[in-house]
Amino acid sequence: MINRTKLEHILEYARQQKCIGQLCKIPPGDMVEIVEMAMRKAGNSPVTLAGWISCSDAVPAEYCDVILLDDLGNVFPGSWDKVFCPTRGGNKMAFVDKDGVEVESSTHWMPLPEPPQEVNQ
Repeated sequence: MINRTKLEHILEYARQQKCIGQLCKIPPGDMVEIVEMAMRKAGNSPVTLAGWISCSDAVPAEYCDVILLDDLGNVFPGSWDKVFCPTRGGNKMAFVDKDGVEVESSTHWMPLPEPPQEVNQ
């Protein structure tokens, strides 16, 4: 469940990304629209955003690009990928950010949206 406060933080982050124009696989304008719609539907009650999957409930396919949400309400591109695990002496699967650094604080993820379809005219 994501409460209204977290949605507001996500929306503010998306708005900043839209203005700054940083590279992201999800167009920041789309993220703003998604979060604004969720907030309108949410009102003041806690909500579960459609499309968000708890990291403790399921994981994506290997090497799959996703959108991540961390415990501070930050939304960013990431993936489910192999990372080196020194305590186990090998690799493990984990959520990583765009630089390949493990994100241990991720709480939810969602698949990337389908790319726009070209319209033949």
